[in-house]
Amino acid sequence: RRETGTSFWISVPDLRTMSLMPRFLTKSRFKLGLECPTKLYYTKKEEVYADSGLTDPFLAALAEGGFQVGELAKSYFPEGHDIETLDYDESLEQTDALLRKDEATVFEAAVKHENLFIRVDVLKKTGTRLDLIEVKAKSIDPTEAAPLETRNGIDSRWKPYLYDVAFQKLVVAAAFPQCEVRAYLMLVDKSVVCPTDGLHQKFAIVDEGNGRRGARQTSDLTDEELGNPILTRVNVDRHCEQLLDEAIETTEGPTRLEEHIKWLAGHYERDEKIVSRPSTTCAQCQFRASTEDEEQGKRSGFKECWKAAFDWSDKEFDQPTVLDVWNYRGKAALLDEGRARISEVVEEDINPRPDGKPGMSRSERQWFQIQKAATNDSDAYIDREGLKREMRKWKFPLHFIDFETATPAIPLNRGRRPYETIAFQFSHHIVDENGGVRHVDEYPPHPEAR
Repeated sequence: RRETGTSFWISVPDLRTMSLMPRFLTKSRFKLGLECPTKLYYTKKEEVYADSGLTDPFLAALAEGGFQVGELAKSYFPEGHDIETLDYDESLEQTDALLRKDEATVFEAAVKHENLFIRVDVLKKTGTRLDLIEVKAKSIDPTEAAPLETRNGIDSRWKPYLYDVAFQKLVVAAAFPQCEVRAYLMLVDKSVVCPTDGLHQKFAIVDEGNGRRGARQTSDLTDEELGNPILTRVNVDRHCEQLLDEAIETTEGPTRLEEHIKWLAGHYERDEKIVSRPSTTCAQCQFRASTEDEEQGKRSGFKECWKAAFDWSDKEFDQPTVLDVWNYRGKAALLDEGRARISEVVEEDINPRPDGKPGMSRSERQWFQIQKAATNDSDAYIDREGLKREMRKWKFPLHFIDFETATPAIPLNRGRRPYETIAFQFSHHIVDENGGVRHVDEYPPHPEAR
């Protein structure tokens, strides 16, 4: 829109481009839909809905370790070709050209089937066989008998990663029906030790522009590093088949994974909101708007969901909810009953009772929190007598030693294992009985002490 006096004109090509932007269900959107189908309506609308997931510094730090592992994985496939373009059509064309060969290894391979679009970390073609390799910075000990499972089936901690691979395998198999598709996770092998010094430094975090960060290999790997990989491949075909057979609970009843994907993809393509019942997963919803966000005109997806479910006004969101009750395992049952406010929790729900240990038990602390919320008591509580009893046991002088540590996925030194804890700084203070504080030592030493 441009103003010209009292009139204005609209750039039709711009609007047409916006309306024709493809709405594919991608890996990240599929994962979001598994967490909560309603999130698919809020995502990718940064101008409308607040999204803390875009700026979470902790997630960004975790991602940087993932970038380095992803770049290291490419080193194990020296014949690989990288698809760097972010354009849907260009990436599909480049991938298709490479896969026309009898043998090819493609990084970030673009694969599309109907309204599903994925970028495969590593797609290796050998004749009519396609090896789909999803690289994760998560660690595993492949020497264990069944590291992805428990006695009751797939370990719940691994399910998000396996759902990711199962989704990709469905898309690749549908796009290339003439091929046999095998699925793998490539993971950090915590059973091995790093063969050299400086491996970590060969993968630098870089700014790729447009707010995107990634990793770049700064020097070649040695024969020793290539011959002793710290990443390992785990075949997960059986796990994918198991997930395909399991029922998934949805707002429309139980369904199989393949149908669930079509359901999510259809709603996302049409930009239709899936109405989900409030649950304990709402506690981690990234589509909450802060006061500052709302002042800037951004909306809260969390509020929209709970308003629709409980008919709340904006003012009622100032009151604590059952999600705020500390370490309480009965939140899901309360929400199922339609009791969302903390004021609706009764003593019988908590059943406060002592546990035989000093101080309040967990249930006593929960009920105490609920009572303070009911009376709008925001004063801090200190168990003064319990604290005094504990302090009487102290023997002076007291030593305070503070460590700063790192757990890099790619080890910094020869002989260390992935994610091994490394202390890189410490400080030592002593407090005497009269309250005096002395700084005794630190590492690295202060410049004036060198």
